[in-house]
Amino acid sequence: MKNTCIIIGLAFTLGLGACEEILVEDPVSLATAEGYYVTPGGIEDGLKASYTTLRSFYGQQNGFFLTVTGTDIFTNGFGGIANNPHINNYSPNFLGTSGTVTAIWNALYVGVNQCNTVVNRVQDVTGISSQRRAEIEAEARFLRGLYYFHLVQQWGDVHFSLDETQGVETEANRTPVNTIYQTGILPDLEFAVANLPVVASEPGRAYKAAAEGLLARVQLTIGNWAEAERLAANVINNYNFELVKPYADLWDINNEDNSEFVWTVQFTDDPLLNGPGNSGHLYFIFDYTFNPAMVRDTENGRPFQRFLPTNYLFSLYDREKDARWNGSFKTVWYANISAEINGHPVNPGDTAIHIVMEPVPDEVKQAAPYWIIDYKGNWIGDVDGYQEIGTNRRRNYPSLLKFLDPLRPSINETAGRRDFPVIRLAEMYLIAGEAAWRQNKNDVAANYINVLRTRAAIDGMEADMQVAPGDIDLDFILEERARELIGEKHRWYDLKRTGTLLERVRQHNLDAAPNIKEMHLVRPIPQTQIDRASNPAEFQQNPGY
Repeated sequence: MKNTCIIIGLAFTLGLGACEEILVEDPVSLATAEGYYVTPGGIEDGLKASYTTLRSFYGQQNGFFLTVTGTDIFTNGFGGIANNPHINNYSPNFLGTSGTVTAIWNALYVGVNQCNTVVNRVQDVTGISSQRRAEIEAEARFLRGLYYFHLVQQWGDVHFSLDETQGVETEANRTPVNTIYQTGILPDLEFAVANLPVVASEPGRAYKAAAEGLLARVQLTIGNWAEAERLAANVINNYNFELVKPYADLWDINNEDNSEFVWTVQFTDDPLLNGPGNSGHLYFIFDYTFNPAMVRDTENGRPFQRFLPTNYLFSLYDREKDARWNGSFKTVWYANISAEINGHPVNPGDTAIHIVMEPVPDEVKQAAPYWIIDYKGNWIGDVDGYQEIGTNRRRNYPSLLKFLDPLRPSINETAGRRDFPVIRLAEMYLIAGEAAWRQNKNDVAANYINVLRTRAAIDGMEADMQVAPGDIDLDFILEERARELIGEKHRWYDLKRTGTLLERVRQHNLDAAPNIKEMHLVRPIPQTQIDRASNPAEFQQNPGY
């Protein structure tokens, strides 16, 4: 799916852009949906277009803001304060006028309607086998289930339709979340599991294991523990996936087609086909260019400094045992120009910056031939010390390296080519482990989690990383999910579904703690949507906004 068809979408009242026209080679005439989507090529192009919305959420700043910040493990960095601080802070300025929530709402509904179009029309297509017809429907329903999952998790009761929008509609509904799960998301994903091929026809295409993995996530979210465990265990045991070891190799950009990624959103190095690109490389890194021996380069990235790890996140790693610390965070930078630091000459290749996770006396830092940025346990959002994590107006901190993209063609390029992992095998172990614990099977839960912790162990520390059944509780599960899945767009959902969002944000995210309320368990509905609805009495803003 590196190639996507080019769509001319019509903008409808609900943001449900029906693909009424598709760009074809003949510039004189544009085919209609009625004439084109009933052909084998037309329905295949329509299906490809159903994947396009994925690139509006995954690997994009808006998607990160709505899933990463405002949690216990990330707050605003320097760039976060300058861009959308209200989302993390749950401030009174977080309203339906937010461009972030509007962009994601509109994109997801464009995706829903494109999927509806394919599902509604595929049965009328002639010239394809019944098997392929079922597979096309299953791919579209897999995607529709994913889009609706994001919609209900973010906004709660939302407009729900399984029919294609073909004209201007001004009446909107607020369908209860449970109804959307029972009549939309679950049937869609169950159909996908039953009808998708075992092997994806192309990288990035939906296939059976991806559908089982997503359905396991959904079943965990709605509390169907036994089914969540069964589905996750099936992905673990009945395919050829394997955990990648060492953990750091997961994030080697030359190792994207690895044995652990179950399903990824595809990006490419071809600028004509890459859409917005994966811009995740921008947001989690600090501005190393303040160091005199460093200038911006492609290896270290373009630092937008949006997301700052919290003190709580730092506390989760046993850095003597757990390789996920060094496998997730960059803490050493090497000079790429000649300069002087603390009176010492520094040349390219020499250490320029070293972040250490313990206090270092200022006199030691001031004498070192490189910057030492230390950690004293002070709240990272309010640090004035010399070269301490959080200083330089929240610019100095360990940088998440999962999304770095050193293969970008230029130092200022924002459209990265790295694929975004939506489902990976490690998550299946975490789902199976949590679901087993929920069923009071602590021994089974520990077994699943210990597989992950064995992979995560620094060589020789495997035994020390094991946990006993009695160690498993909700706090431990959330800690393990943070260590394993940091930055991968799970955390806000994890805290919401476990009923811990308010408690954990108040305890660990001091920027958000004073403001977060029960109302923040859902996002504000875009004001543009409220204004467009012709039935405002039935379609109102979420309470409190």
